[in-house]
Amino acid sequence: MKSCVVTANYSCDPNKVWLYLTKPTLNNWRKDVSGYEESDDGMSATEKNTDGGETRIVFTRKEKPRCLSCNFQKGKISGSFTALLLGGGDSTSVECTLDVNGLGLFAKPAKLLEERLDMLRQTLGA
Repeated sequence: MKSCVVTANYSCDPNKVWLYLTKPTLNNWRKDVSGYEESDDGMSATEKNTDGGETRIVFTRKEKPRCLSCNFQKGKISGSFTALLLGGGDSTSVECTLDVNGLGLFAKPAKLLEERLDMLRQTLGA
């Protein structure tokens, strides 16, 4: 298992950051996701990836707009993700933890997470 913790800061309300973290196809911010289906209760979802694969997600904690936690499975890769949103008004700090199994010897989960948080920064313009 590989683990990492990454922190990012955004100059916008935590609700806006929450909205994008929970809707990967909103304004096409996640370039690796082409479709997103969520269960009626919002506690499970399937991402349709641009590479033809699927990522299955089961949320274990959803406390809007403060904490988001889930387990995921994409092919042979599995793991967990947690995002803590701190702040309010026009400032949000996000601390993300990613634990991944099955990425291989040379994979860098911190780099993957930083790339996604940078995509979000560009989308938010923050």
